[in-house]
Amino acid sequence: MSQFNSVKMASTPQRKRPVGRPKKSESAAKRSRIRRNVGKINIYEEIERWKQVKEDAELSSHAEVARLLLDRYFTTKPKTVPVTSTPGPSSQSKLVEVEKLTTSPGVSEISQESDRRRREKGEGIKKKMLTSFIDPFEVTIDVTMEEDEDFEYESDEEYEPSFTFTLRPKQMKLAEDEDSYSDDNTESAQEDDDDDDDDDDDDDEDDVDQVTETSQGENVENISRITTEEDVSGLLNDHVCLTYMQQLLVLANAKINSICHVSNCKGAVQVSKEVIGSALYLKWACPANHTNFKWCSQPLLNRRLHSGDLITSAAILLSRNNYGKIHLFAKMLNLKIVSKATFYKIQKHYLVPSIDEYWLKHQQNMIDKHKDKNLVVLGDGRMDSPGFCAQYCSYTMMENESKDILSLVTMDKRQTDRKSTNLEKACFQVSLSQLQDKEVEITEVVTDCHLQIGALMKRTYPDIKHSYDIWHVAKNLGKKIMKAGQDKQCKALLQWSQHIVTHFWYCCKKATSYDEFLGIWCGTLHHVVNEHTWILPYGQGMNKCDHGPLCEETVAEREWLNKNDPAHVALRKIVLDKAFLNKVPYFLNFRSTAELELFQQNILMYAAKRFAYTPPIYRVRNLLAAMDHNINHGREVRRNKNGEIISQRRYNKKSGRWTASPVKVDKTYPHITDVLKSILQKRLADKEGMQRKVELEPQDPRRLSAHLAELPPPPTAILVQEKRSRRQ
Repeated sequence: MSQFNSVKMASTPQRKRPVGRPKKSESAAKRSRIRRNVGKINIYEEIERWKQVKEDAELSSHAEVARLLLDRYFTTKPKTVPVTSTPGPSSQSKLVEVEKLTTSPGVSEISQESDRRRREKGEGIKKKMLTSFIDPFEVTIDVTMEEDEDFEYESDEEYEPSFTFTLRPKQMKLAEDEDSYSDDNTESAQEDDDDDDDDDDDDDEDDVDQVTETSQGENVENISRITTEEDVSGLLNDHVCLTYMQQLLVLANAKINSICHVSNCKGAVQVSKEVIGSALYLKWACPANHTNFKWCSQPLLNRRLHSGDLITSAAILLSRNNYGKIHLFAKMLNLKIVSKATFYKIQKHYLVPSIDEYWLKHQQNMIDKHKDKNLVVLGDGRMDSPGFCAQYCSYTMMENESKDILSLVTMDKRQTDRKSTNLEKACFQVSLSQLQDKEVEITEVVTDCHLQIGALMKRTYPDIKHSYDIWHVAKNLGKKIMKAGQDKQCKALLQWSQHIVTHFWYCCKKATSYDEFLGIWCGTLHHVVNEHTWILPYGQGMNKCDHGPLCEETVAEREWLNKNDPAHVALRKIVLDKAFLNKVPYFLNFRSTAELELFQQNILMYAAKRFAYTPPIYRVRNLLAAMDHNINHGREVRRNKNGEIISQRRYNKKSGRWTASPVKVDKTYPHITDVLKSILQKRLADKEGMQRKVELEPQDPRRLSAHLAELPPPPTAILVQEKRSRRQ
């Protein structure tokens, strides 16, 4: 036991005397930090202006700058001034009595050399300093005591004093006009504002209260406040109106007498209100109905149409909304808007023609942009509802390189003998003919594997190369493999589905001829059985896989198929399918219509499939989506302050994977202003108003039939009489 103790003592290192000053206790260090921080003030981004004052006044220390500023403050301050300091949680506001001072008690400590330099600077410096200062009574100075347990200042000279200045609203414009801030300081100030949004909001509310309640010692606030349940009920029952700022200024500057201006009347003027459409009318009149003044919240267009009604109707359509949603929103808000009947009249008379005209100009600009070029166009159709009961089809043609939409055609199934299956072919033919009529040189057209369009291209457009979208072909190939894998004896194909589809993409990208494609593609049958070289070549003499040597781990982990088993036989039928191999020439240019698929998702924002539209409205909503795409599809990605791309993560339910994609800058809509101007000009040029009858367009399908049904509808009264309920 004694031997163990001796060994233990020998192995234990002896404590050495610490080097340097002895470490203070926690309480002593805290008291030291408090004493050290008493004279320290943070001024944050104001440090540059602080240094500028020091340089202009030729002062030698920060203490002299502080005395100069304090002398200026106490010289112009009245006897009773509220002073607010916020050194920490225990700070309180105090009201101190201060006599008018001309010098500070510490001025005698400033060296005579410093006084001489200030006198030599002359009145110019004094005048400059006086004009550069803001009103001290419009400034709140926050003094913050910082306690950092891990950092200690070695000397007071290394510390630069800091203040935080808060300007009242009266001095905001003065602060905005200052050019003394550097770009770095401005960015840091914005970062602080972003971090302290909640505090800033609270401060703004307090500032508003102070400004409105203390103006020249009087309470001039006429702003209503909600404080009781009766106030809440009154707020909810009150009407919200749409008012233009210019009209409010007219009302604010109006001088209205409280006594009737008509001689021998002298009745008391009272205010009455009336709501017409979305406009509010105020009328000042006496009991004898003598009108002193009449005011409307909106300017009037010709034939007394309120401008707010016209702009609101246009905004509903241009913002991808519909009247039902906006009407419900206004109803919840108790906001008066344009009526349903007036909205549809405005839409028919002014909105649809203006959008059609603007699209023709926009389309011509896109075509002129690609003039004298051999274009490859992507084409795809979209039905307004799934299945074989669609009413509308919109067909879009997009330029392959720039992704600009050159043509968009919509058709109704009444134009194809009520057969929705013929809509896509008819739309394709109209769209291609329009581009050719505009002298657009088209060398290649890329579509999905539509049989009717393929036959049309062979028969009518033999000089134009026709290619298939690889994504659609790959999707159909994957469906065939998944369907074959549903058999119990072929379940091994399911794990190979994604690999075979990926190999198909590689074949389309790599091959430039039919034989080369066949040589790479048929190697799939050998690869899945772990056979990477073979004797008889396919196509252009290829007798091996195009990949490099496989590692042993990959070979061991992969579940290879057995040659000539049911799964391998089923795969052979898919790979060597004659109809599939006959389509290989359509794959070799390796084209994709993925951008068109994304655009069709954008159409859903303008023309949702859950709502019904008349043919003109469906057309202009699709045209608005096309203009939106052409203007915003080339947006830049958003970056942070360090220049790095900002990304966001998304979860794909189908694949079960998380992916990251870059965030683009917000969309812009410069064309909306031009469309609104055209709408207003059409109204001003209209001499008859909205009561005139509008004839259907020559291509309107309602000229063929007023209803989609083949039989005309019977009267509603007869249908009600013939209706029988199952409960009766």
